[in-house]
Order: sequence, then structure tokens, then C-alpha cells
Amino acid sequence: DIMKIAMIKVYDEMKTKKLKSRLILQVHDELVIEASIDEIEEVKSILLHNMRDSFELSVPLEVDLSQQDSLLKG
Repeated sequence: DIMKIAMIKVYDEMKTKKLKSRLILQVHDELVIEASIDEIEEVKSILLHNMRDSFELSVPLEVDLSQQDSLLKG
């Protein structure tokens, strides 16, 4: 349920900010985002904040981020 709450909050914040980046997929406890190059840092911030703080827990929720270059080369 925590993942669903975080996913909705990430989606809503990206939509509110009218970002070009978009939420593509949820796999278990991961979110896959297709991020515009000029929005990468903002998307990382949105993910960290919403994944970490979407639900009140007695222990901190650990969040890891990674990014991959998916530009297609002709």
C-alpha cells in the first residue's frame, strides 16, 4: 500500500508541475520514470521526497535511485 500511495503522489506532482517526464511502470517496489534530460534532477527530488515521506513509519524508509541512459543510437 505504501508503494501505491507513493506512486500516486509522484504522478500527481509531476502532472501538477507539467513535466515532460512520465511515470512508465511499477515493478514490485520500484517506479520506472522516463525523464526528460533537463528534468532529471527535479524528478529525482520528487521521487525521493514522495517515496520517503508518503507514509508515516517508526523507522526511516530507505530509498535508492539509479538512472540509465536510454537514448537510441541510430
